[in-house]
Amino acid sequence: MRFIAVGGVATATHMAVATLLYALMHGRAIALANFIAWLVAFSVSFWGHQRVTFKRQTTLHRFLLMSLTGLGINYAALGLLLLTPLSPLLAMLIAIAIAAVSTYILAKHHTFALPKQ
Repeated sequence: MRFIAVGGVATATHMAVATLLYALMHGRAIALANFIAWLVAFSVSFWGHQRVTFKRQTTLHRFLLMSLTGLGINYAALGLLLLTPLSPLLAMLIAIAIAAVSTYILAKHHTFALPKQ
């Protein structure tokens, strides 16, 4: 439940900032809007997952690697979804959601995983 709460806030932050920037840029530079929104959501996610979700410390390096992997998945999904009849904004929001799920899997099994004994 904690992951859903923190991940939901980070994902909502990403979606809200991306939507706002998309509107401010009049639908241009969707990749830039998505990246800037990711930067904002990154800080929300790092703090929340480290302090609330997993209650374990990780290095910024490990978290950044996980988050950049999620961003790569986001852009791959966005590229594919932009080839469909979906609106670009909806495609971006779906890509953000797909990346959120993949980031959870990476966080649970790698970034915040307990050391094997």
